[in-house]
Amino acid sequence: MRSNSCHVSRVTCHVVLVACCVSLVAAVHAETLRDPFVFGPREGTVEALVPVLIGVLWNAPEPLAIVGDQMVGIGDQVDGWQIVKIQEDGIVIQRGDHRETVAIGNSLPTD
Repeated sequence: MRSNSCHVSRVTCHVVLVACCVSLVAAVHAETLRDPFVFGPREGTVEALVPVLIGVLWNAPEPLAIVGDQMVGIGDQVDGWQIVKIQEDGIVIQRGDHRETVAIGNSLPTD
């Protein structure tokens, strides 16, 4: 027959071992999770180099588009492209003779 002190000792060892594992996992997650109260990119991250059409603020006489972190209107330049037309669902851009239509959620062409 086993003694109770040995059993209590084993239970204590298991509890301590589980607690150590949980704290180790918590420490690893604390390093990799992003702080929800800190805005902007995390240290060591690279921001996207290609601007994305985030949305359109539709006002028929003077529509605006949000491209990357910029608010632009007709005639403005973004990444070498001129904004030629702003529609409710996207924009038309031009560089030289090359004209492209970019829908909301898509990135500007890189060529």
